[in-house]
Amino acid sequence: MKVQIFDVKHGACAMITGPNGKRLMIDCGYREGADPWFPSSAFAGQRIEMLVVQNLDEDHVDDLPYLWKEVEIGAFYSNPSVDATALKAMKTQGMDEGVAKAYDMLKQFGPGLTGWRADLGGVGVRAYFNRYAEPFATTNDLSVVLFVTYGRFSILFGGDIERPGWLQLLQIPSFRARLQAVTAIVGSHHGRASGKCDELFDYLTPDIAIFSDDAKQYETQETDAWYRHRVNGIPDYSRPARAPGVPAMRHVLTTRRDGTITIDVSAFGRYLVTPERSTDPLEELNTAMRARALIKT
Repeated sequence: MKVQIFDVKHGACAMITGPNGKRLMIDCGYREGADPWFPSSAFAGQRIEMLVVQNLDEDHVDDLPYLWKEVEIGAFYSNPSVDATALKAMKTQGMDEGVAKAYDMLKQFGPGLTGWRADLGGVGVRAYFNRYAEPFATTNDLSVVLFVTYGRFSILFGGDIERPGWLQLLQIPSFRARLQAVTAIVGSHHGRASGKCDELFDYLTPDIAIFSDDAKQYETQETDAWYRHRVNGIPDYSRPARAPGVPAMRHVLTTRRDGTITIDVSAFGRYLVTPERSTDPLEELNTAMRARALIKT
């Protein structure tokens, strides 16, 4: 299995590719600026078995109008309790292009699953969500939280869920049980402070945390240390060893620093994490001389 967490600044877009080559996309945010990246362009003319929208906010669906036109999408999934009427009620300030497209799709197809559930060749995908009703009447706490599992490897995508939403999900026994097997967590709300939940980490101790976010501008983005103390870390062979036979460790990876992050997972649970960009400025000058990958066995 391959997991790709694309660098879309303050947004979200990830791809899961199963051993059979079938693909599931999680959100469809894009990156503007001097070095733009759009999923509708990157995968134009190709097929994606399923698109899962974790959060019905613009930064998670900016590219939806174009992705829907340019890419063959076999199925679409969003929070089953959020229909077009509910989405409109939450968007009192209006809708930008991506959310407007999501609204049209919900109006046409209804919420939840449209199409057939994707077969990714042994990859398990399990969704949890809070239902639209008081007190959950904002898009963040109505995020679809996803567990993606292959062999002994499990990655948790938190969407933009915040502490109240986490606490509600923690009341579900199967949710708590799945947390215990999590290897990597994609920090909710782009790793920002509102997505932190101490009680969540009573049940999971992942190896790494990953943030999909833009350059630091706000105090709410200063959460690296909080996550670092709650994950095990993995060896980072791109940096000098701390001592002979003792590798440097990485605990938190971010798209703002590492670019697109790729995780290759074997059927036996071994995985390799490869950042697009070097984490060491000196290494950027001499990438041919040093390994860039992070590995965990």
